[in-house]
Amino acid sequence: MHILLEHIDSLDVFKWIEDHGPIMNDKQFSLATKGLRIRAKSKDAAYRILVLGQSRQEVIEDTGMQKAAISQLINNILKNLDEQLKKNGLVYQQYVLPEKLIPVIDALEEEHLNYYVKDPKSKK
Repeated sequence: MHILLEHIDSLDVFKWIEDHGPIMNDKQFSLATKGLRIRAKSKDAAYRILVLGQSRQEVIEDTGMQKAAISQLINNILKNLDEQLKKNGLVYQQYVLPEKLIPVIDALEEEHLNYYVKDPKSKK
C-alpha cells in the first residue's frame, strides 16, 4: 500500500478511484480497518468507496455524511493499511500480469492476509 499511497498522495484519492476503480479487495479492506474504531455507517461508506469503487458523491447522498468526514475517514484507513503492512512485513504492489495468473496471485494474497487479519488471540 505504501507504493500506492506514494502515487495517490499528491492526487485526489477520489478522482483516482473514479479513473481507476476500486483500490482494494475485501481482505485488504479488513487489514486496512484492523484496529480502527469506526462506526458501522462509516465503515460501510469506506467499503463502498474503496472496495466497490462507488463515487464519494453517491456515498454522501446515500449516507448523509459530510464530504470532509469521508475524506478524513479514507485518509485514516489508507494510513492504517500502510502501518499494518509495515508492521507485518508486507507490501502492496500493483502489477500487470497475464489474466491466467489471477487465481495464483489471489491464492497467495488470501493465504497471507488470512493470517494477518485474524484476531491475534486466535494465532498459534
